[in-house]
Amino acid sequence: MANGFLRDFVQIIGIADPSQFPVIGEDTRYTQFSVLERLMIPEVKPDVEQINTLLIEAEITGTRNIFTPVGVKVVVEGILRQKVIYTALVEEQSVHSAHFEHPFCTFIDIPLDIPEGVTVPAYLASLGLSINDILASEVNILIEDVEINLLDPRTVSKCVILFVYADLNPDLFPLTCDCSFSATGLTADVTAPVLGDVTATLDVGICPDCDPDGSFIDLTLTPLVGLPLNIAVGSDLITEITCSPDDTTLTVLAAGVDAGLLGTNVDLSLVIDETANTATLVLSSGAVEILTIPITDLLGNTITPCP
Repeated sequence: MANGFLRDFVQIIGIADPSQFPVIGEDTRYTQFSVLERLMIPEVKPDVEQINTLLIEAEITGTRNIFTPVGVKVVVEGILRQKVIYTALVEEQSVHSAHFEHPFCTFIDIPLDIPEGVTVPAYLASLGLSINDILASEVNILIEDVEINLLDPRTVSKCVILFVYADLNPDLFPLTCDCSFSATGLTADVTAPVLGDVTATLDVGICPDCDPDGSFIDLTLTPLVGLPLNIAVGSDLITEITCSPDDTTLTVLAAGVDAGLLGTNVDLSLVIDETANTATLVLSSGAVEILTIPITDLLGNTITPCP
């Protein structure tokens, strides 16, 4: 907050506004910790009668990634910088300030699903990663809360609650599948933006042989006049593949799909419902649907549970 807020008649400036809080996704890791300290007013300063203002900021000064037996830790080092402005316990009640710095060290724990008998470095290497490829963003820090009290005219007690977070490299978590589905020549007649009336042809290979790396979605839109438009989605664009517990519904999500004339960098969702014998593919930009393709016949193809 720009002007901070009052707590027990002390103005505190530096606590993060809720609008600054990140949206925590499945690839976000974080830690929360407190820094408790007693600040001693320097000898050259007069005694404190009343604390007026605390200005505080947190800065990350360094990070490093280390191996653990079950994954990786991101060690985070930083410093708290703070300025206490107070009314002195003297007759003229003059205003003074004192500056303090306090280093801190914490870590973000990143456990990994390591196969039995495989070391963490070997597991990362199997994903094409190294210890330095763990994060997809910088490590960030927010001040969540501050408690400050005057213990005596020379001693200030302070507790700071800190929130540290970072986004992980999505390659750390390769897609997993509970079932497979493959089909060619699934068709539907729809009306597409720009292209008008088209025949949509869908070829799908989702986790063939239960290997997510081979997954793909290939959509061809053939207009009555003009050249067909092909929209290809490889496993590198697929962000999520999930099966219902009974293996009758398969949902595939993808992002950053090049849809050509329909728009670039669109999102794609494909829901295959074996019970209803349907497949529904949706291209969207944010919350706006660009094209929906309902396919009403899976041509005898079924969802196959993985062993």
